[in-house]
Amino acid sequence: MTKLIFIALLLLMVSSMAWPETSSSDVQVIVSREGSLYTFTASFDIPLTKCAAYQYLTDYEAAKNLPGVVESVAWRESANKVRVDRTADERVLFFHVRLHSVMEYTEKPFDSIEFTQLTGDSKLFRGSWSIEPGQQGSTLRFQGWWEPDTFIPLFIIDHFAKNGLIDRFGAIARLAGERKDRVAAGCEGEIIASAGE
Repeated sequence: MTKLIFIALLLLMVSSMAWPETSSSDVQVIVSREGSLYTFTASFDIPLTKCAAYQYLTDYEAAKNLPGVVESVAWRESANKVRVDRTADERVLFFHVRLHSVMEYTEKPFDSIEFTQLTGDSKLFRGSWSIEPGQQGSTLRFQGWWEPDTFIPLFIIDHFAKNGLIDRFGAIARLAGERKDRVAAGCEGEIIASAGE
């Protein structure tokens, strides 16, 4: 009997059933489940240039600022591969769960980041972030697949996935907004296009 949810995103992050697209603070999230495999998509705008958005997403240890994340330690394996050891506490209705995972991230500067769980408390967790330039900064797009390994009934996880993910992605968007006045290393010459350009 193993633990439950983390979605980093999810964490992290329905038998042929899908929830409609939901918007909260301009965060668009779609969650669906087939059997025990969840599919997540999300998109939202942030006031960071594409380069700064990439720097934000690859600041793996800063994930400790996200709700529920207890520890996030990263080490670089090669120029474009990073391993991240992350622990999170989640509360789903009356269940409290501590989840641990080791993830491998593959970076494609400054366009996307792909990740997959190497070991951890889920049967499967993998996905990607893509970054697109926008008139007011960047648009972040997330796609992920997650299969829990838990004794908690899926209808309870459904509730968390439907309601909790909007808050999680909203927190990611909020923290990105808090960085808008900082110049990310290596991004000094990049500017955000004005709405009229």
